[in-house]
Amino acid sequence: MRAATVTVLISGLLACAGSAQAQTGTAGDVRCFLTMAALTQNKANQPQATFGLFYFAGRIKAQAPTFNFGTDLKPIAAKMTKPDLEADVKRCGPMVQSVVQDLQAAQASLAPPAAPAAPAAPAVPPKK
Repeated sequence: MRAATVTVLISGLLACAGSAQAQTGTAGDVRCFLTMAALTQNKANQPQATFGLFYFAGRIKAQAPTFNFGTDLKPIAAKMTKPDLEADVKRCGPMVQSVVQDLQAAQASLAPPAAPAAPAAPAVPPKK
């Protein structure tokens, strides 16, 4: 997503009126996507928030294959407020963390087994 688009979305998140409410399904995932976009603005959050963007984009497309990110984000972004964003950080953040942990565990399970330890050298009797 281009920086200008993200800036517009973040402005919409923070400036527009709306009500804080739990969201599920595609609408909830869109809110999570927008929340992740906002979080990428902080360098400390960028790695996981960027992963979160891709994760929620995939979830959105799986549920709504015709979803158009260029046009369909705007109505939801326009209704989000700063309290909505804060609530969605608490709802969406743990989802991303859980998937990251699952992927790390899967990656670790695919690693080749550790090499067996070298056998102990036979004891050499002391010279007399």
